[in-house]
Amino acid sequence: AAHPRTRRTRPRPANMAARLLQDPDADGWERTDFPVVCEDCLGPNPYIRMQKQDYAAECAISSRPFTVFRWRPGNEARYKKTVVCREIALAKNVCQVCLLDLDYGIPVQARDAVLGRERETVAKSDVNIEFHTNEIAKRIENGEDVQATARAEMNSMIQKLARKKPYYQKNKAPICTFWLRNACNRPDCPYRPCNGDTNMPELTSAPELRTQNIKDRYYGINDPVAEKMLKRASEKGVACVPPEDKSITTLFIGGMDERVTEGDLKDTFYAYGEIKSIRCVHAKNCGFVTFTDRAGAEKAAEALSGDLVINNLRLKLMWGKPRKPREDGGGGGGGGDG
Repeated sequence: AAHPRTRRTRPRPANMAARLLQDPDADGWERTDFPVVCEDCLGPNPYIRMQKQDYAAECAISSRPFTVFRWRPGNEARYKKTVVCREIALAKNVCQVCLLDLDYGIPVQARDAVLGRERETVAKSDVNIEFHTNEIAKRIENGEDVQATARAEMNSMIQKLARKKPYYQKNKAPICTFWLRNACNRPDCPYRPCNGDTNMPELTSAPELRTQNIKDRYYGINDPVAEKMLKRASEKGVACVPPEDKSITTLFIGGMDERVTEGDLKDTFYAYGEIKSIRCVHAKNCGFVTFTDRAGAEKAAEALSGDLVINNLRLKLMWGKPRKPREDGGGGGGGGDG
């Protein structure tokens, strides 16, 4: 005898299954017409098509069912979707997708550390999280600006850490896992590098940067990206200290490749003073920019050290070293043209 057909249903989280018995409006479930997202996640195309589904998932922080938005920020980009509800994102002024600050594009931990804010106590119980979310929803309904307390005050350190231009690279297609095992034989594979995009900086990044806990990122706790940014900012002050030798007017640029030309260096540094010479040494992934006077070199070092990005490539900027004479009397190089 044939077995009767059984209807398969999509499994739902335990919390959401219990919530389905209640009235969404009375329970305060989120329903909105547009997400709270940053410019990076929206993508460069001003005309995008979004898929909207009410109560399609639980918020990763509050576990409250919310309206999920899904879209593709570019032809070669992967699909993005919101992972936290609107109230939770507005409470910390972060994007509903990447959880970065909406104004400056930096992690919450880095923003709060620069501003000297005390670390927020994490509400662990479901009751406390639900109460906190309800309070935020009430303030939004009353017309209060819940982002006012979360917005970062304007200061020089925040400006230096802030992203100056949109970074659409994070929207690229994921790396093909079959390619990593040398087993991808799909002729139309949409993932990198099978789709022709061979730029894969994730493969050379630190392992801890590839796996991040979403709650840690939201609450600003143990965020490896924020810790790396703060460490780089602290090292920046050391790199900016001009050497005592006033004859040194050369700046060393490290981490270069063929994407950075002498013309790119000239366009970046000429605004700080008259340039005497520019030299690119691609074989050693470095370059040198020499100013005619010390004042121009100091202005460039103070403005660009720790924040030098050319052609989407972050470079290291340091003061050059004085030339050391050779024992045979000939000229020598000690890392700079000073």
